[in-house]
Amino acid sequence: MLPQKFGKTELTEKELKNDRKTCIKAGPCGLGRRALYLNTFFLDRRLYVCYEDIERIYKRIAMSAGGFSGRGLFAAVPYLVVELKDKRSRQCSFRSEEDVDSLMRWIGENHPEIHLYTKEGQERMEAWAREEKEREKKVLSASADAAVRSLEADLAFLEEHPEIWERLRRTVREKRRIDHIPASSRAVMGTIALTGAAGAFWGLYNLFSGRDYGLWGILFGAAFLFYAASSRILPLGADRPSAAGAAWTEAVRSARESLSAKEDFFLPAQYADPVVIRRMLRVLKSGRAGSREEALEAVKEDLRALNASVSVSKEEHDEVAAVKPLFMECGYMDELSW
Repeated sequence: MLPQKFGKTELTEKELKNDRKTCIKAGPCGLGRRALYLNTFFLDRRLYVCYEDIERIYKRIAMSAGGFSGRGLFAAVPYLVVELKDKRSRQCSFRSEEDVDSLMRWIGENHPEIHLYTKEGQERMEAWAREEKEREKKVLSASADAAVRSLEADLAFLEEHPEIWERLRRTVREKRRIDHIPASSRAVMGTIALTGAAGAFWGLYNLFSGRDYGLWGILFGAAFLFYAASSRILPLGADRPSAAGAAWTEAVRSARESLSAKEDFFLPAQYADPVVIRRMLRVLKSGRAGSREEALEAVKEDLRALNASVSVSKEEHDEVAAVKPLFMECGYMDELSW
């Protein structure tokens, strides 16, 4: 069954078949040569919109009160919002924020004419860039200038190899999520799972005993078990603390190996993220530091000072949310014992 047209431009059946067949999958959506494929509530890649019809694409995060406080069973839900030139829009839900980020990065690289922020966000970004430019020192010292050139080369390397820092972000975020699940939440979810298992066995026993209501016990028990498993609170499989820790450790080791290909790469592997380097560059250009070492320490101090009681811009929040877990997980240390 072919996807349905969402935008103004229509593809022929042959064009649509070929384009959808070769599209790059990004969560429930797809990136073709001619069109972006969007999901419906139940099915993946069921709509298509040609790139020339798109005005802007941006990410939206919905979070419950429990998610904002860091407590409770709820987590952030990422959405991709697509706005067309005819003012229509569509919102697509994703399971993984990384899939949204990779999709938007591909759009930015292959279709720079499409805006990647809301109209208000674009204005804020431009204003923020102007403010940062005004804060930059006009003349840098020789050491600061050398540090800027070195970090710009490191930044270019990381941007060419996004798999390094994407894996670091993903694994450290998952490790911290699992490590900070309250014991009370695990106990509640464990009780729900045991109740579900008991209900399912009770239903099976009654079903084999010839009692019709046994089927209801199986259904309710299975529902309880499915809910407990899908919550990702029980320490099972990849949700075990040991598995999350191993994944993070392996991500750092892999980053070290990949970064060895870049001569004189400065950052420790666990902090190898473009956002960290951009913040270091801003520190250097503003005159707050005269070397790479001083810039890294300044970035650490800035991140330490930012907590839930400090108000920042959305752009600053996005940066801090992306990289602060990397520093917190390592205790802001450059040398790790493993």
